[in-house]
Amino acid sequence: MRGCLLIATMMLGAGLSACTQAPPAPTVSDSPAGIAPLAQARIQMREVAEDAKRAGVTMLKDRDGNALPLIEPAFITTADIASVALGSDATTGHGTLILRFTDAAAPRILAATEARVAKRVAFTVGDQVLNVAVIAGPFAQSMQVSGLDSTEEAHRLYTEITGKAP
Repeated sequence: MRGCLLIATMMLGAGLSACTQAPPAPTVSDSPAGIAPLAQARIQMREVAEDAKRAGVTMLKDRDGNALPLIEPAFITTADIASVALGSDATTGHGTLILRFTDAAAPRILAATEARVAKRVAFTVGDQVLNVAVIAGPFAQSMQVSGLDSTEEAHRLYTEITGKAP
């Protein structure tokens, strides 16, 4: 009986680790180093407010046209980004944007994302909400923006953010 329990426990453990395995790392296209964003790109990441009437909230619309209350100030801005590169989601094949942060911003971004684990955040360029996600865990060096409609959209945003064609 004890042997069966041990085997069942080992199988359960093996199953759990397979279910929680990290997804493959994003692939970066031709320029792995990426290109610095234009200062006027207005890239921001802000926490989504649970209460739209809260002070210090900016209202934008998500991709479906729903009002989205965003807490100011942004905890990631264009000034925090060292480079932007194109990538590919290994699961869907859709284009992604890979942002690498400056060394100076990394400790602040780490603290900000640690404080926001399991909270909804919005990634915006200008007044356009690109996506809303839940922070699964803290990060400081880089992030991937996925969930874009197509590779063409990733290329358009890359050009808008960097001023360069992919």
